[in-house]
Amino acid sequence: MNLNWEPYALGVLAEDGYATNYYSSIFVNNANDLQCSIRIISGMPNSFPSNQRTVTVYGTEFEEHGFEDEHFDRTYRINSLKEFLSDMLLVFQVDRKSTPRGDFYNARNIHLIPKKSSFQEDMSFTPIPLFMEKKQRASGQDTPWEPFVKNLVEGTYVGRNDHISKELDDTPGFLLYRTAQSEYYAAGEFDSHHHAHGGFSFTSEEGEIRHAVISREITDEIYFFQDVAFVGLDEESRILAEVRSGRPITDITGAPQPAARENAAVEAAATILQEKAAAPVATATLPAVEKPAVPSAAAPEAEEKAPEELFMNQFIAETKRMNLVYNLEDLYNFHTCVKSGSLTILAGMSGTGKSQLINAYQRGLHIDSGKFLMIPVSPTWTDDTDLIGYPDMMNNVYRPAESGLVNLLIEADKNRSETFIVCFDEMNLAKVEHYFSQFLSVLEMERGRRKLKLYNRDLQNKFYNGDYYPPEVQIGENVIFTGTVNLDESTHQFSDKVLDRANLIKLDVMPFRRLLEEEPAGEKAEPKLKTSFAVHEFVVQDKKIGLTGEELDFLWDVHEALRELSDNQGIGPRIVKQIDSYLKNIGNLPDCPIDRGTAFDLQFTQRVMPKLRGSEDLLSQLIGRYDHERKTAGQSVLTELFDQYGEVSDFTRSRRMAAEKAKELMRNGYAF
Repeated sequence: MNLNWEPYALGVLAEDGYATNYYSSIFVNNANDLQCSIRIISGMPNSFPSNQRTVTVYGTEFEEHGFEDEHFDRTYRINSLKEFLSDMLLVFQVDRKSTPRGDFYNARNIHLIPKKSSFQEDMSFTPIPLFMEKKQRASGQDTPWEPFVKNLVEGTYVGRNDHISKELDDTPGFLLYRTAQSEYYAAGEFDSHHHAHGGFSFTSEEGEIRHAVISREITDEIYFFQDVAFVGLDEESRILAEVRSGRPITDITGAPQPAARENAAVEAAATILQEKAAAPVATATLPAVEKPAVPSAAAPEAEEKAPEELFMNQFIAETKRMNLVYNLEDLYNFHTCVKSGSLTILAGMSGTGKSQLINAYQRGLHIDSGKFLMIPVSPTWTDDTDLIGYPDMMNNVYRPAESGLVNLLIEADKNRSETFIVCFDEMNLAKVEHYFSQFLSVLEMERGRRKLKLYNRDLQNKFYNGDYYPPEVQIGENVIFTGTVNLDESTHQFSDKVLDRANLIKLDVMPFRRLLEEEPAGEKAEPKLKTSFAVHEFVVQDKKIGLTGEELDFLWDVHEALRELSDNQGIGPRIVKQIDSYLKNIGNLPDCPIDRGTAFDLQFTQRVMPKLRGSEDLLSQLIGRYDHERKTAGQSVLTELFDQYGEVSDFTRSRRMAAEKAKELMRNGYAF
């Protein structure tokens, strides 16, 4: 009999020989497809066979996550997938297919989340239900922790959680609750639960339910994904200790205080760890619980630094920990583009580390992996329903797209104090103007007025999931939109409509000798902080134009030159304001290697130069002919303007980009 298990599981690529004596963890099957074994490292529903610890995943499942299986050599294909999964954990659901040859267990609905630096192969995790603060549509007020606790006291339903086991034998010892301010509370211990249309209710038959605040030190080690928290055995024991020494659940007059009885919590945690170590289900030797460390003498010095400076140090350190090599200028440029613009796109040849840079940015911000969404763009996408979903009038339900974007935007709207990151990977595999059409209009609006329309408002009462999926979703300033593109013949070019709303950064490939200069893993470069950062708090909001007269004159003269080519060409006021915002936001960064002239040059290459496309007849006078000896663009309207406004910038990058376009004109008769 075929079976489907809806609860999420956590897994990791199995070690060679773990699942079978005949195959490695990854192999090429008879159909010439990659196939791998994933070892389950989290608790499973009681109905799941206890001796079944692996599931099968086919290599094609990872294509939407950026994996490319384009080679014929079997060994190369296997090693490529192994490397792709080496730093990742998998969240998935499991199907069982029964055949005359036996039962086969396959993973479905697969998601990838990065391993934390503390991850070890012998770890195991417990899935714990995560409930989050929600908005009441009628009053517009937040639902605080206290009413949630009241439901626990009364034994009523506290809400739905679709990805935790509902089986009666799978009652979790505690639950987690996250407020809009990203504070985490735990409540327990539970002996039983009940599940119905209202969701879960939990009861404790023998003892009083207690609750406590859970520290960031603990939550930073938890893998959060949607409404599930995968908690390691060590963290599980510490949370239970905090709960047991916390306040009774009936005391809801004030918020619980963290670690009020520190010694009792430590002793309780040690007892639980001993019990866990003796239990037959334990898969790892657990370390002894240590008392909270006393802040080091370096702490006061760290506090003296501005938050944005602390973040940049963490961001740079994360790139080193990930063994990535970037130009320091690119890191500061990327951060400034993110905080001052609507959309930041990283371009370059394959393998330059575009996606990894965004991943390092997320780690530097120290935000949960559940707030970072990587969306692989499909070449088949034709409109925005492929990205956000559509209203199903036949079944009276709103059906969000598999991209997960709408769900993340809803969560971001509920947690506006936190930063969420969306990355459209290889976003020009399909025409951006088609699948991203509504976003292009939304991103044009001022922050605070951006609303993504899902369906007509008069349909909300007809949809049974209309409470969760409203007709419109507010896109706050806490949502960062990024993208990556490969500039080759397999992709579509961006239209001016896209370029007007984006910073297009072309990452440089660093000299390979830089790989020898970097310390392995970079762990000694900067101590890792446990502080999360909100990018929107770094933004300089001054709306008064700060560009100098010379800078404005240069942009106007370029605008006039572009207008000579076509009435549809030019530099609009939107671009001028975006350049102005960039210069304001990079000017307040300490230790920034980018001065104002360089910053202006960068913005010109990212905002204006990509718009210069066309035939040789159209562009040769503006750009100039390519000079082989000097490897520059010859004398032209543009180079004359660069020389004329030398006080604004030396335009080194703009001149280099003009030379590249001049070379394209010479070789192809057309510049892209």
